[in-house]
Amino acid sequence: MDLDILYRLIGERIRCARERAGLSQAKLADKLHMSRTSVVNVEAGRQRLPLHVLWRIAEEVGTEAALLIPQQSEYHRETQPISLNAEIIEEIEKAASGDPATRRVLTNFIEKVKARNKGVE
Repeated sequence: MDLDILYRLIGERIRCARERAGLSQAKLADKLHMSRTSVVNVEAGRQRLPLHVLWRIAEEVGTEAALLIPQQSEYHRETQPISLNAEIIEEIEKAASGDPATRRVLTNFIEKVKARNKGVE
């Protein structure tokens, strides 16, 4: 199980619930007696929060804690390899042959993916 993916999904759900509740990160942090940086890190999936904190977050944003935890099917979708079909490859090739700024963005993205995958192997 890739816990980084799990906590990123939890963080995304927390961010969405916080925004629906109309709370800023700073306001939620105050209510939880946490730093704003901690809330930022939780929402980004970089900080793993204890169950009692998840429960408190749910109370503050007006939802059930269980709704902040992704279902197993959602987690498994996130961990499945992505296959590029011909249409997507064609769009990437078009973008890469276009303006130089787009080529730079695509090249930088690919280099980051390569570096990330190299660390995984």
